[in-house]
Amino acid sequence: MTKRNVGWVLVIIGLFMLFKMVRVSSFGFYRIGRVSTSAIVLILLILSAIAVVVNKNKFTVGCLVMSLILLVAALVLGTELYFAYSSLTDVLLVFVPVVIGAGLIIKSAFERHGKKKTELEY
Repeated sequence: MTKRNVGWVLVIIGLFMLFKMVRVSSFGFYRIGRVSTSAIVLILLILSAIAVVVNKNKFTVGCLVMSLILLVAALVLGTELYFAYSSLTDVLLVFVPVVIGAGLIIKSAFERHGKKKTELEY
């Protein structure tokens, strides 16, 4: 197993443990003050879907993709997350694999880049 693969495994394990520590308190659409963005985003999504059905071109498909991105962004921004109470040991067990894994991935990227450079010189 290469350094890069070990790095990816460590990062995935660390992020999995981090996601297990996160609790979701509420899930819904993003609110700007007292106004919810749900109606705005859903109307944009419906209008862009109708535009794609009526006249399919790059612009209408781009509008549909952008409205889908806005829908996902509104849902993500409306989600309230908090970390469960945990000890320093738990936090270190989460972040140490992520940091070591990211370091191994970066190190393997630079080693590979250096090998290509020396091979070209000969």
